[in-house]
Amino acid sequence: MKRVNDDDSWEQELARYLRENPDYFQRHEDLLEVLRIPHVGHGAAASLLERQATVLRARLASKDREWQRFLSVARDNDIVMERLHRLAVALIDACTIDDVFGCVYDLARREWRLDAVVIALGIDGGPLAGRNEFVSPDDSPLRLALTLAPDKPLCGPTETLGEARALLRGQEAEIRSVALVPLHDPVRSGVLLLGSRDPDRFPVGVGTVYLSRLGELVMRAAAHQLNRP
Repeated sequence: MKRVNDDDSWEQELARYLRENPDYFQRHEDLLEVLRIPHVGHGAAASLLERQATVLRARLASKDREWQRFLSVARDNDIVMERLHRLAVALIDACTIDDVFGCVYDLARREWRLDAVVIALGIDGGPLAGRNEFVSPDDSPLRLALTLAPDKPLCGPTETLGEARALLRGQEAEIRSVALVPLHDPVRSGVLLLGSRDPDRFPVGVGTVYLSRLGELVMRAAAHQLNRP
């Protein structure tokens, strides 16, 4: 054993020695029979091997829970990716703007089990006027929504939307959580609003990578149809 320095306690030196010599108790098995360690929270004592087994079981249980969480997240991500893939395929096959919006509404309600799906694009007049999806670029709820989520999705309780809740068009009372997804192309801006009666569906701080991808798919498909001569 190294000589103890003035700055080291015997306990620190002993702990260092045992870490550097993990086979110590293999060479001194008799000590395993006499060493006793009190159970934390209990009065009874246990042998070193029993205590070691308890610690290892606790660590393994913690690792197992962590691994199960990783697996759960991976499974959820696979499901989301599969749904985005199906939407992308459907949007590729879309021949009209009606097809584009129909794909989004159908998949969002049927596969994503959402209770509210709203598309609002700032388009001023023209042959598209009168559609629910197209509103004036100066529409107050739309402008507020784009202020709340200018570049990336925003998730949270419905109250997060403030006056932009008017985009829900009468469903404000029943929707408890929302995801606000910005939609942009070089000449237009809008939002995709997803709502659920479940207050935990879109919690504050949830990851928004897949929501961003969803917005990109929807806007690219819509722009393709809107830009057609």
